[in-house]
Amino acid sequence: MGTGLRFALLGPVRGWSGETELDLGAPQQRAVLAFLLLREGEVASIDEVVDALWGERAPGSARPIVRTYICRLRRAMSSAEDDERVIRSLSGGYAMSTGTVSVDWDSFRAQVREAQAMSAQGSTAEAADLLRNALRLWKGTPLGGTGGNYIDQERMRLVQRRVAVLEEQLALDLELDRHAEASEELAAAVAADPMRERLRELQMIALYRSGRQAEALSAYDDVRRLLSTELGIDPGAGLRDLYVRILRADPALAAPAQRPAQAQAQAQRPAQASRPAPALPAERPPAQLPAAPPGFVGRDAELAGIHDALSPDGWTPVVAITGLGGVGKSALAVQAAHALRDQFPDGQVYANLGASSGRPANPATVLGSLLRSFGVPEGRLPGRLEERAALWRTVLSDRRVLILLDDASKADQVRSLLPAAPGCAAIVTTWRHMIDLPGVRWIRLDALPAGDALEMLARLAGHRRVLEERQEAVELVELCSHHPLAVRVAADLLQARPHWTVRQIRLQLDDELYRPVGGNDGCALIEAPLLLAQSRLGVRQATAFRLAALPDYGELTAESAAALLDLPRPQAHRLLESLVDAHLLLAGPRGTYAYPRLVKAFARRQAWAREGGERCDAALGRLLRFHSQRPAATVALPMA
Repeated sequence: MGTGLRFALLGPVRGWSGETELDLGAPQQRAVLAFLLLREGEVASIDEVVDALWGERAPGSARPIVRTYICRLRRAMSSAEDDERVIRSLSGGYAMSTGTVSVDWDSFRAQVREAQAMSAQGSTAEAADLLRNALRLWKGTPLGGTGGNYIDQERMRLVQRRVAVLEEQLALDLELDRHAEASEELAAAVAADPMRERLRELQMIALYRSGRQAEALSAYDDVRRLLSTELGIDPGAGLRDLYVRILRADPALAAPAQRPAQAQAQAQRPAQASRPAPALPAERPPAQLPAAPPGFVGRDAELAGIHDALSPDGWTPVVAITGLGGVGKSALAVQAAHALRDQFPDGQVYANLGASSGRPANPATVLGSLLRSFGVPEGRLPGRLEERAALWRTVLSDRRVLILLDDASKADQVRSLLPAAPGCAAIVTTWRHMIDLPGVRWIRLDALPAGDALEMLARLAGHRRVLEERQEAVELVELCSHHPLAVRVAADLLQARPHWTVRQIRLQLDDELYRPVGGNDGCALIEAPLLLAQSRLGVRQATAFRLAALPDYGELTAESAAALLDLPRPQAHRLLESLVDAHLLLAGPRGTYAYPRLVKAFARRQAWAREGGERCDAALGRLLRFHSQRPAATVALPMA
């Protein structure tokens, strides 16, 4: 017969026998009980118990005191019905008979494991509810009423585990489109642990999806200042990337992923094992396109090109949009997909392939999600990529489906996801031209025309404000090189500082972006895609990118670059062309090349920081000697 003993560690340390609470004695005696319960049946020597209670400050009578505590705990747990000792003496130490007691910490972990298994199987709603129930087991600060070095360390470990599970629960809530409810819980969680970056990320996503973009950006500013003041560090890459994505109105942030809802719907539908078709009918065709981005303007020629290519009479079912990060590839793709959705009545599906995050999505995983969206149950998904790709082609046959593949990294990631059936189509966004992906119509996206950039600023910051200082606004978007991400940053600054003039914002950005050493937030946000593009360059490419930006004059040629880089002309020409392919240089007429103003300022700062003054001076010296042999030519040195 069991003792019916229950113990609580997720709050004050307490115990019950049935409904009767046990007298567990003084704080140190409770600490001994907590220590043994946390050991989960593992034998602890008496010296280990002493060390856990007192550490190096143990009194000479520590061992007898521990034995006294054990004796008192046994007496408190004994019952007339069961003489078995719950705390056993084994090999000169003590161990808790875990099979005879119930501990809330063990129940918590079991529920968390069950919830994680449910989440992995696609039962997201059930997983979120189970995690919420597990968190209800917490009744305050864990191991309350006890102390000691060991207890303090374990208390910190338990608290961190609770916060991690809370993050899991809130992340699932966001997947389930419960962003309004999650916002309230996240506000309380952030107040309790304001420097926890994952909580801040979830809070920003919840606020953004609730239509509170300014508050989401303000949350980033709060944690940035806090981390800088308290720890002297900047936010991590995840937070910085999320801030940039919110500024860009990344379509992938606008709505939760489709997997959880689809998996839940599939679980509720009756099985149709007798039907031979590879896919079970969905309740309605998937409509996964993210929301159209705010502030979208222009791109009429590109939209017309996509429409022509993907229309029923188009010559190719696949369009790929390429360009520098932040130039608006995703925004254009989503805008075009919404305009075309009526031509694809059997569904529109979306997948973020994650190239910019540094964690590219596995095509087999993406195919699993796409197949589930058309009703293929989890148990009928093949394991191998080739088999999933074949099943995907079968599912698409005789259907008209539009596929949007955002932020691809390479052809191998995309190839198995593309449609093969007539009537289906795909739009791909990527930073690189994939020559090993045949049959694709490529659209290279550059900065906006001046008029469209000004209109974008007006839509985001307010037409009246821009019109009142139109010339300053024109100069502001010119300062941003008409690059959409930079214009969004400028518009955000205007919104955040309603009492500033457009001229004040322009002067601030001018100082941030064009001084020799950049380093504040606006500069960091705009430079994020440039840093990413630079990181993708080879060593020679990166050196050429930085050094070729040093001269003040506007255009380069292969000859001047060869002198500057101390390379043969053919090699310099290949490097310049590779920078054009990386969207960091613009090819002009008659074999000339030019940097966008914003990119050049960045590259110049990187040159002095990474190549060093001596190497930069040597490069400029070679360029001066080259031009000295051409009397009609002049060259300007970079500004200090």
